[in-house]
Amino acid sequence: MSGADWEVKQFILPFSVLSENRKEPFTPDLEVAAVFSLAELDRAKGGGFFSKRPEEKMLFITKIGYPLWVFPWSETALIFDGLNRSKYTLSYAVVPEAKDFIENLKRGAKTHETHMAFLSDHINYFQTQVTENKVEINGLITDSEFLSEFDSYRHEAKAIDVRPTDSGLISPIIDKSTISSILQELMRLHSSFKKDVEGLNQCIKFINEASQHYIKVLRSKAKAIKEEFDVKINAQEELIEPKVKRLKEQYDNQLIQSKKSFDKERLPIQKTKVKLEKSKEHALTKIEKCKLEAKSCAERNNYVGEDKWKEKANETKKELSEIEDQLKNTEKELEDLEERKSLEIFNLRSELETKTKETRQPLLDLESSRDAEVLICQQEIEELEKQTKLILDQVGRTVKLRETSIENFAKLGIKRDEELKGISLFYVPFYLACYEADSKKRYLFLSPSEANTYGFSTKIKSALGKAKIKQLLVSRFELINSLVDTLQVLAHQNAVFETEMREMGEKTNILNSKLTRESIQKGLGYIRKEGWISEKEHQDLSQKIS
Repeated sequence: MSGADWEVKQFILPFSVLSENRKEPFTPDLEVAAVFSLAELDRAKGGGFFSKRPEEKMLFITKIGYPLWVFPWSETALIFDGLNRSKYTLSYAVVPEAKDFIENLKRGAKTHETHMAFLSDHINYFQTQVTENKVEINGLITDSEFLSEFDSYRHEAKAIDVRPTDSGLISPIIDKSTISSILQELMRLHSSFKKDVEGLNQCIKFINEASQHYIKVLRSKAKAIKEEFDVKINAQEELIEPKVKRLKEQYDNQLIQSKKSFDKERLPIQKTKVKLEKSKEHALTKIEKCKLEAKSCAERNNYVGEDKWKEKANETKKELSEIEDQLKNTEKELEDLEERKSLEIFNLRSELETKTKETRQPLLDLESSRDAEVLICQQEIEELEKQTKLILDQVGRTVKLRETSIENFAKLGIKRDEELKGISLFYVPFYLACYEADSKKRYLFLSPSEANTYGFSTKIKSALGKAKIKQLLVSRFELINSLVDTLQVLAHQNAVFETEMREMGEKTNILNSKLTRESIQKGLGYIRKEGWISEKEHQDLSQKIS
């Protein structure tokens, strides 16, 4: 639906509301009286000691409305500066085209070889450096604090059924059709972003489906390879195992024969060793006996007998030495025999291992071929998973970029509710006072305010030299007040706008209306009773308004 088909509802916001500390009502009489008092207070009265300043004449005081367009869009309501002094630059990332990627993906997904080739060729498709496009949106207000202030403020608005005669509503410079065209462009952009996300999610889906399919294919292929080789290996084992068994039996027989042969050869040597050990033991006993006999003869002074026993002991020692030499040789023979036996057993075992390996070689060849083909499948699966993950991560980051851009649209305005179903034109009220001196004009703007109550803090501030009346109306907003800057800049830079604003002010001048002057007089009495102005100030102001 175009903006031209929507009905425009107009609303005006209140200029003054009660502050938290004020319980007394703040009537329209009080409002215009306070505004008049502040305008009169700000008017230059002339004088000066060294240089005479001319007294300013108050040309008019009027209530004007600053136009703000509110356009509903999706779940959001966008706020446009009716005087077209705001501008927002919408930046968004340029992402690779998903449609071409999907078409190539479908074409390349016919076999796992072509699918892997496609992934390899497009591994950096979504890794290209992100560039930005920018769209300038004239009039759109996106400052979050301004939007927050306006969102709370708008609920106090009153509908305008008939254009008021006591207020000047500034006509928007930017019209409804222009904003509708802007919204159409935003909608197109928003729609394209959503299509991008859908396309990118389709990329993720298709890549996942194709890759998972071929991972299953490769796993099935690996399983089939194992099963095929297992049949061949089992058949080969049935042929080989009897041969291996015969080789082991031959080895066992040779081992037994070798053991018997060495045992037969060892027996006489072992007997000799035992005999020599006994001879050695006998000789040692004989030597000890000779020593004892020689000692006994010596104790009896039988020197001849002592010498003979010593001589016999020496002879026995020579025999013992010969026996020990023979025993060493015998032990050496036994050691050599054990070494030969170990070497022969080692050679037999090596021969068995060699022949067994030769016999089992066809089986080993089959197992190696099986493992090699299965490994190729596993490597292809790992490469497929790796490439798929890389591309999916890149697509995921691109989706996040687009989703962030879509989310940013919701931040362009305020949350839409039932009150903002159609296009609305809200007027933010300001009081404008115009002064003239020596043909020069000056303007005073009063922003939407809160009405305070007269209290202790007012007395303290007035004691410090601050006029009490200035404390009655306290500016309510910070960012909405910036609209005053827009009015002042336009009045200064645009002579046509200044003329229109002045003519509108003169036409709706509250000082020209008898009823409004009576309201001011009535309101002055109230603010005098509350203590905001003195009796003298009351008299002076009453005299001027009358």
